[in-house]
Amino acid sequence: MTSGKDEQCKLDPLTDWELTAINILIALHPKADLDVKASKQNMLKFIEALDRGELDTVLGDPAYMEKTEVLLLAMLRSERIEVSDPSTYSARKEIFAAAQVVYSQAVARGLWELHPEIRAAINRSK
Repeated sequence: MTSGKDEQCKLDPLTDWELTAINILIALHPKADLDVKASKQNMLKFIEALDRGELDTVLGDPAYMEKTEVLLLAMLRSERIEVSDPSTYSARKEIFAAAQVVYSQAVARGLWELHPEIRAAINRSK
């Protein structure tokens, strides 16, 4: 007997991260008219919220930062990510960029420790 959770329904890391970012934006500004399919614009809004300091608590959230790290490690490892939503797929560069900025900010502020694989990749690129 299963627990009622279907592993087939698990979201890919790109979609998962984007949806979490959108939910954070909605929580920050519940009365804003946010188009959830405007992926590129939403990533810009997310970074703008970061710049305004509205995401400071999010940077210290281990669950969110773990999602961010999972996404960045998938990119670093060149893992295949199957994305079913066309708007998410078309905004993949913007989503990855936003995740990188968030991760960098959390690491720079001492809220999250840089993953060893990411550290090694940075050192190789120098």
